[in-house]
Amino acid sequence: MKRSHFMVALVVSRLLFTLTEVLLLLLFARLVFGVVSQGSYLAIGLLIFLGSLEFSGIGLLVACRAKAIETVSGLMNAAMLPMWIGSGIFFSTERFPAAAQPVLALLPLNPLIHALRTIMLEGASLWSLWADVAIVAAWAGVSIILALRWFRWN
Repeated sequence: MKRSHFMVALVVSRLLFTLTEVLLLLLFARLVFGVVSQGSYLAIGLLIFLGSLEFSGIGLLVACRAKAIETVSGLMNAAMLPMWIGSGIFFSTERFPAAAQPVLALLPLNPLIHALRTIMLEGASLWSLWADVAIVAAWAGVSIILALRWFRWN
């Protein structure tokens, strides 16, 4: 099996699981809590697709560099912790120093969360969020390309 076929199969399987999970989550939020999106569900779906590609690529990139499963776990925590803290999920990014703001804006999760929130809460179009979408797409493309380049069968 070619390594590119293996990597594409992994990414596609992640996409299928992620899209299904998000669809069920949105349906549950709508039925149980009455959550309504002010924006397009198609735009949300496209962002979820791009975000899934982005984090599949990052996961593959981290995993392909490690020799043991324990190392992968530690590396994933090291990659994810800054995003959890600095992406505005748990803490407002506005509370961080001004010098940290440009770095926080480039974290993989930050533009994805910002775009999803803006579409769902304010009804913005995907086109109006082109900078966020471009950053998410760049993270997806670069991480998948590097993972394909560095992946080796052991």
